[in-house]
Amino acid sequence: MDNTNKNINQNANTNENKKINNKRGSEYKEQLEKLKDKNYIKELEKQGIKVVSVNDRDYPAKLLPYDHRPEYLFYKGRLPDRDKPVVAMVGARACSNYGRKMARALARELSENGVQIISGMARGIDTYSQIGALEGGTPTFAVLGSGVDVCYPTENIELYNDILKNGGIISEYPPGAGPIAWHFPLRNRIISGLSDKVIVVEAREKSGSLITVEWALEQGKDVMAVPGRVGEKLSDGCNRLIRAGAGIITGANDVLNDIQYSGSKNENEKKQKEKGLEKDLALLYSGLRLQPKNIYELMNETGFKYEELTGMLLKLQLMGLVEQPSENYYSKA
Repeated sequence: MDNTNKNINQNANTNENKKINNKRGSEYKEQLEKLKDKNYIKELEKQGIKVVSVNDRDYPAKLLPYDHRPEYLFYKGRLPDRDKPVVAMVGARACSNYGRKMARALARELSENGVQIISGMARGIDTYSQIGALEGGTPTFAVLGSGVDVCYPTENIELYNDILKNGGIISEYPPGAGPIAWHFPLRNRIISGLSDKVIVVEAREKSGSLITVEWALEQGKDVMAVPGRVGEKLSDGCNRLIRAGAGIITGANDVLNDIQYSGSKNENEKKQKEKGLEKDLALLYSGLRLQPKNIYELMNETGFKYEELTGMLLKLQLMGLVEQPSENYYSKA
């Protein structure tokens, strides 16, 4: 999308829907206090529930740059693979037969080509996107508006269990938390934050899916929409996004070509730059990973002083080989 974020933002739902509400306050913090109790953590592990904090190595790198990132994430199964593309698919709960077929077919083909699909496991488009992703074979992931041990909607329990066979169920809400209405607009920032692209398959003019679009635009993510018939209420949201500048998707290749082009081009450029690195820079670069490392961890590993490291890291950043997703954290680009 070229210079269209402002237009789409104006047409999406109001910012009130995505502000991190004070409702997260006391109740949420009280529950998270339990995480200081090692026995509580052990009990979670017995239930197959893991927790990762923003300071842990396993915390998703895609979320680190955002000040609205969750301090903790609970998950069952696993987290998305850092080295594979992630596409979020969202849309209407009360979708049409056309929407169901498109969501399932797109997700299946993307999954067959190694793309990880992430959604909210809601009724409608979310459900059919994740069914298609399971058929494609690449792990799929659901971000819930409840605790990871609470399947919502309850009729998706089979889908919930199928996702856990290879993928993961993720939530910022502690185990046992119910599907409260205000949880859902907030969880959408995690769906978009974990993705490389957001696809809206079918949406009404004032669809809740457009809250995910708002978050995606704020996070600098690419947004695409499936066009629908003019005059169909379930297509109004998607058609409006396209009119405002969102990418048009009529098949999986519209996404795959973009991902492959960007990947191959960047990879070739990166390999050329890597070959020309000086010895010290090469040593430092070899110790970096896609998972961000703290500068003090790099000091211990390489033996370089703080001043030396900051200068070297700046050089690598200017070469496009290193990124700084958050203060004092560095990763391979």
